[in-house]
Amino acid sequence: MKRNQEKAIIALLTSNTQADAAKKCGLSERTLRLYLDDPEFFTEYQRRRQQMVTDATKKLQGYMQSAVETLFEIKNDPETPPAVRASAARALLEYGLKYTDAADLAERIEALERQSEVDQ
Repeated sequence: MKRNQEKAIIALLTSNTQADAAKKCGLSERTLRLYLDDPEFFTEYQRRRQQMVTDATKKLQGYMQSAVETLFEIKNDPETPPAVRASAARALLEYGLKYTDAADLAERIEALERQSEVDQ
């Protein structure tokens, strides 16, 4: 990968818009669009973008247990105002249900994928 392409990928990954990325890496927006039209460049950009998401997700997952424990402590602390305790309880319920739904959906998708492989 050429030096300008490397700079472009970094700028794209750290900018909100293509225009901002172009300014950040010193290239024109047209050049960035041409790079993004190149399958090899686009594949590398997507790979790195996905890696950023994966890394951030792992980091967030590392804090989940602590966050749940904090909410649980707030919910159970008799010194905490009732409205705050109720809010912590509601958050525990909401996130617990969302996690359960997401985990169930992931299991169903995996089962469908396994079945699809068997059917082929």
